[in-house]
Amino acid sequence: MALYIDCALLNDITNVARTVPLAGVTTNPSILLAARERGQNLPPRQLLSELLRVQSGTVFIQPGATDDAGMYAEALEYIQADPERVIPKIPVIESGLRVARRLKEGGQRLAFTAVVTLSQTYIAAMLQAEFVIPYYNRMTRAGIDAGTRISEMADILSNSKAPTRILVASLKSTQEAEQALLAGADDLTLTPQVLLDMVTDPLSQQAVEKFSGDWQKMNKLE
Repeated sequence: MALYIDCALLNDITNVARTVPLAGVTTNPSILLAARERGQNLPPRQLLSELLRVQSGTVFIQPGATDDAGMYAEALEYIQADPERVIPKIPVIESGLRVARRLKEGGQRLAFTAVVTLSQTYIAAMLQAEFVIPYYNRMTRAGIDAGTRISEMADILSNSKAPTRILVASLKSTQEAEQALLAGADDLTLTPQVLLDMVTDPLSQQAVEKFSGDWQKMNKLE
């Protein structure tokens, strides 16, 4: 199992990494735009270099183009930044499937993103994709039982014996993260705040406060 941070803000990534054991970073065009709107004015290629610099794990990055030629060219450019640590996120659309096939023929790793259906999961397994990325909260808002869907995806991948891992995104709370894990998620990617929320709980804090108070009382007895 692995935890990733779903973020492109360098300060947030380094701050969370001090506490949470991160395996890497996940991004997409919307996340890159959000970082730009918050004042981090780095073009995608320069941002990728910074993401590789500030943490030692994997960086998942998605091409912005949706046509075959543009998506393939962007994916290759990102991979060339560090073939061992960069994985392109390819959307599950017709052009994405064609690009994914070209990437796999070239021996490249990839993740299929925005995976919703079981048939998409099956195709990803056939192509030996390293990851499928379903969006938990987005599926829930669309009326899909996200936990059941992820469990079914896990069954398909297990039966196919494919190396594909389920990296669940769009997790808006620790409760959704826990439900995704129970459903069969291999890995999770979460926003900075939800990652930090996973570390704490009111009952844990109450216990620590009691221990601290008792420690101080004990010291006064010496």
